[in-house]
Amino acid sequence: MNPDTKITWLKRVLLIKIAVCLLVWGLPSLLGNAWMLNMFGVTMPADPFFLRIFGAVQTAMALLYWFAYVDPVRNRDIIKFAVVDNVLSTLAILGVAFTTGLSSWFFGVSAVITALFAIAFWILLPKE
Repeated sequence: MNPDTKITWLKRVLLIKIAVCLLVWGLPSLLGNAWMLNMFGVTMPADPFFLRIFGAVQTAMALLYWFAYVDPVRNRDIIKFAVVDNVLSTLAILGVAFTTGLSSWFFGVSAVITALFAIAFWILLPKE
């Protein structure tokens, strides 16, 4: 794949990642009520502090991915971060799945999505 095509595909993946960070993980976790979380098969914890922090981090990461979208070559380190972030997220979900089980289908789907993002970012990482 030539470098220009690679950058085009990377930008597409980044736009999808931004949308997922904001619309699937970030804003629902940050602002969602019990009814909204139930749509994802997730129950509202008694103390939603960590859920809200997770939502805030995901929302902030969407901005980080936007910077990578604007100039992926200059912001190559953000793409490297994306690989690590998605690998660790996948491993964390799998660790929970194999030790205590997943409480919702949503977490399993999230593991698949983060694994696919990790692979895509690794393959599309621009050369220095």
